[in-house]
Amino acid sequence: MKREKANRLRAAAVFALILCAVLCGCQPKEEKNPAEVVVTQMRSGLIKDIYVNKARFAPDEKALLTVEILGEENADLELNVRVRRLTTTVFEKTQPVSIKAGEKLDAAVELELPEEDFQGYSVEAYLLKDGKPVDWEMTAAEVASDWSRFPRYGYLTKYGYQSDEKIRQTLDRLNKYHITGLFYYDVLDSHQKPLAGTVESPDSGWKTLSSSYADRETVSKLIDYGHEYNMNSYIYNLIFGAYDNFRDYGISEEWGVFKDRNHQNQDYHGDFIDAWETQRLYLFNPANRNWQDYYLQATKDVLSVYKYDGLQIDSLGERGTLYDYNGNEIDFKSTYSSLLTRLRNELNTRVIFNAVSGYGQKEVMREVDYDIVYEEIWPSDARSYDALKARVESILEEKDPQKGAVIAAYMNYEKKSGAFNTAGVLLTNATLMASGASHLEIGDTGMLRSEYYPGKTLRINEELEAALRNYYSFMVAYENYLRDPSLKAVNAKTYINEEACAKGSTVGKIWSFSKENQAGDQMLHFINLVGVNSNEWVDKYGKQTAPEKQTNLRVEHYVSKAPAHVYLASPDSAEGIMTELPFEVREEQGETCISFEMPSLAYWNMVVLKYA
Repeated sequence: MKREKANRLRAAAVFALILCAVLCGCQPKEEKNPAEVVVTQMRSGLIKDIYVNKARFAPDEKALLTVEILGEENADLELNVRVRRLTTTVFEKTQPVSIKAGEKLDAAVELELPEEDFQGYSVEAYLLKDGKPVDWEMTAAEVASDWSRFPRYGYLTKYGYQSDEKIRQTLDRLNKYHITGLFYYDVLDSHQKPLAGTVESPDSGWKTLSSSYADRETVSKLIDYGHEYNMNSYIYNLIFGAYDNFRDYGISEEWGVFKDRNHQNQDYHGDFIDAWETQRLYLFNPANRNWQDYYLQATKDVLSVYKYDGLQIDSLGERGTLYDYNGNEIDFKSTYSSLLTRLRNELNTRVIFNAVSGYGQKEVMREVDYDIVYEEIWPSDARSYDALKARVESILEEKDPQKGAVIAAYMNYEKKSGAFNTAGVLLTNATLMASGASHLEIGDTGMLRSEYYPGKTLRINEELEAALRNYYSFMVAYENYLRDPSLKAVNAKTYINEEACAKGSTVGKIWSFSKENQAGDQMLHFINLVGVNSNEWVDKYGKQTAPEKQTNLRVEHYVSKAPAHVYLASPDSAEGIMTELPFEVREEQGETCISFEMPSLAYWNMVVLKYA
């Protein structure tokens, strides 16, 4: 459980604890200084876990918070819960908690969330004894009528028979990461015929591409139960692939794409092992009208039986020079949009397209009513952390501002066994989240390490599990500062202890960059690369070293005008709870400089300069 894991990692915490008079209700109250009591003490570890009951909440939905508490002794305690939107408390409640030594108690608190759409909130729990804090924890809640503004994507690969309890366990875990979309990888009967059986008489089970068994009832329950958590479900398929027996389904090779002008060498993907259902996936022209008609009908059939919310359509990136059956050279990146648009409009379903390495992404973003932006990025596309950030920001500049971005970036790609490397994973997540995207990585096998999702993966150790839970809650709590559509880059000078921060991901330096929202608030991100051995995000063999924790950091930052408040939050400290920092202002040769002290920097800190 989260608290047990995190306690072993954090011997002590220094942060500002919010303790006010108990006020129940939903009227917002601006806190000029939320850090009313500063606590320096050992964590008691009484709170073992904290989570809300859904991945997101509709604007009129009540939320239920569960705080798992384990008693060390017989005690009468109080549980103070507050919900904050950035720095403003919108709900607070305190209730008594009586617990016996060795007893496990699940304290339930109903939260009243404001109805404003597309807002993230920190949900903070403070356990008090005799009015003094003995433990604290944070999760998050999102109010959103749709997942597409701030998407958080997870994956599924296991479709054999599962009990209701097992299905719930899988979805409960993903819910604790606030996952709002589910990617159903290789759930198809076949690429050319996703539905096993017929619409009138669907099969009770089938074999997927890898010859794994899929159970109809289990798949249906995963979709239905996922909807109870407000998780959307997306069925995966390749936009142009069919098994080697495609002719048996009435598919003509005249719809195909070829490596030569004389249609002797049809392009394919695969050479899979013999145990799979096909050895090759032959490729077809997405712009061919006959292929489109066939593909639409096959997709319509599967959507008629299963309540998927949409389609996760895959591609294979750049394929070299290709020709149609008549020998005409094809501009392949321009072939996707017409089929994607027909799927969206004629089937009235949502469409997500994976533009591998960005191939065809601009065309799709310009021409298709897509659900979210999704891109699989490889080290050859963006090798360093700052190159990864630049790629994300390029996507954000070109996309529909109301649609969020998800990046598939596979960690520890060449590591064959053992656990994921915590340092590498956290630095990549810090980069993606601070840049404004989320990371497709969490699913029913644990976490991804390659593009073949059911494949052998690595373990998530306790340290990483606890840290990732904090990172995902942090991303949701402060999504309006991290992923707001109005965010723009700010070119600002920033110094720490009189040394200029690095403008890129320089090994041995603290990397800093700034963003500004429409309201004029500015977000400063600090990513610690002191002590790391590489700035390559993939951390191929899992050898990235953890940054050396920095303390007593005097920050000087140049601004156009002085802010009203300076706030600090980090997923690596105080469970992500935001606190206010004192700051000073000075005028220097016509420039305004603010200075403040950050107590520490482990991996990633976010500082918010609030102007109103």
